[in-house]
Amino acid sequence: MRAPVPAGGSLNVRSYGGFFLVVVIPIVHAVGGFFILDFLLSGNYTWGRTLRTFVLFMSNLVLAYEFVYRDLQARHTDWSDQRLLKSVLTYSVFPFCVGMAGLVLLLAATRLMK
Repeated sequence: MRAPVPAGGSLNVRSYGGFFLVVVIPIVHAVGGFFILDFLLSGNYTWGRTLRTFVLFMSNLVLAYEFVYRDLQARHTDWSDQRLLKSVLTYSVFPFCVGMAGLVLLLAATRLMK
């Protein structure tokens, strides 16, 4: 019986040379933060909007865990948990907060124009 072959090259194809981690994931988190804060500040809490916002929030959590934390953990087995947490903060939490700040700035700019 043969031992399984490690899939070393498949991780590099999945990350597209870091493009997915550095460009796509932060953009998705920033957009998620923008629309989640928009929902919270709008006061229009219908079942449809609440469900869509919940799904958006959960997809952001799954994206941060599966495609940042676990992907980096699989690629860099020598990294400590602190470094992995710092990567999650850099690629997921910070862009999410930037998206929220973008909405606040947009709201402040529109209030000043009135």
